[in-house]
Amino acid sequence: MKSNIYFSQLEGHLADLPNEDRNEIIAHYREYAEQKELSGESLIKALGTPKQLSRKALIEYSIDADTIAENDVPVVGESFFKRNRRRFIRQINLLGLIIMSLAPNVAWYPAMLVIFAILFVMALIMAVAAIVLIAALGMGLYQIVSGLAVLGQDWTVTLFQGGIGVVLIGIQFVAWPIMVALLHGLMSLLMMYAKSVGRRFSKDSQLGGPQHD
Repeated sequence: MKSNIYFSQLEGHLADLPNEDRNEIIAHYREYAEQKELSGESLIKALGTPKQLSRKALIEYSIDADTIAENDVPVVGESFFKRNRRRFIRQINLLGLIIMSLAPNVAWYPAMLVIFAILFVMALIMAVAAIVLIAALGMGLYQIVSGLAVLGQDWTVTLFQGGIGVVLIGIQFVAWPIMVALLHGLMSLLMMYAKSVGRRFSKDSQLGGPQHD
């Protein structure tokens, strides 16, 4: 494969990146290939196929972009839910990219297993907590309605059941924020681990990769 064809294909695989970043990546590898006088099979042997190299470059780019975004000042006027939705989508895309890159290599399966295990724990916590809290909310509303139904017969029963209902509903205001904070912490832990795996994969798999300050 001629170097021009190789880098043309690499450019196609990096089409989703901003022009400036894509051109910088391609220019770096062009310069490396010229310095090492790589072409054809020697180019593929040193850098991998254009698709393989693009995945390694995308991992580094996406990790750096996520790290920068995490430290950015929040956009003025952006709601909490919109900001966290954007963050969630960005990090899920990064996780997907890392997993797809690791999948062809059996040596990276233990790292993938850890990623999937943390995702499973997060999903389990979210499912169990949602079921319990929704059930508690329904029970609380039921207690209040049942208490009001016997108000004319025994006000003490109404007071007792109403109190239980208020407590069960009030739990929602404490439990949901705790669950969100727990999931946020697990997601942060997962991203720290996934980024470290992604960087190791990129460095172990790629010769002449871009150097980051």
